Amino acid sequence: MEFKKISSPTLKELFVTEIESMILSGELSIGEKLPPERDLARQMQISRSVVNDGIVDLANRGFLNIIPRQGTYVADYKKHSTVDILIAIMKNGSITEDYIHSVLDIRRICMDYALERAVPVMTGENLQELQIVYMAFQEKTLPREWAELMYEFDHLLTVFSGNILLPILFSSFKIPNVMLLERYFKLYGLEPMDKRNALLLDAIKQRDITKAKEAVGSSIQETISGETKIYY
Repeated sequence: MEFKKISSPTLKELFVTEIESMILSGELSIGEKLPPERDLARQMQISRSVVNDGIVDLANRGFLNIIPRQGTYVADYKKHSTVDILIAIMKNGSITEDYIHSVLDIRRICMDYALERAVPVMTGENLQELQIVYMAFQEKTLPREWAELMYEFDHLLTVFSGNILLPILFSSFKIPNVMLLERYFKLYGLEPMDKRNALLLDAIKQRDITKAKEAVGSSIQETISGETKIYY
């Protein structure tokens, strides 16, 4: 058995996490002005450089607005959302059904398009690549490992679509997708997705786009409809 290296977060990471949590919980409200950096550093007992680096990081992620000669304000992160904000919301545990449904909708749109383009031109080599990933599921035991493989399986289909931008778009949502998939596997195990992949591979071999889309769409729709719940 291989054990992973344990590493502690830096002061900057701890600062960013703390401010993120305060914003997402509403303790720091949208539009509220943060204290000066020197005051934050003194209150949190960290250096001013750590505060400065953390504020810049949070601004880049969309949580803060830095206005020269005026100060730093909590940004309207709900209105100007980024993938980083979505990831922070999911990690914070405050994700709503709207966010989950939106991620799944984007996933379904990408997969439908990928299958429409990929299935008719799928080569034997492409099928073999998918089969290798499919078989790899049986060698893993952890939900996180299954989630990573699930992403890899679907990402291959976007690559096989021949659309250069589709894999890039799909990759931009990798972390949120993997996080949702990990939650799914923790709650329901491997069997439902293993069945989905088997049906999908069979449909692809038959060049049946409709069945392929149904195999992917049914599991997504179950979650959107509430039949299958990921977060409670």
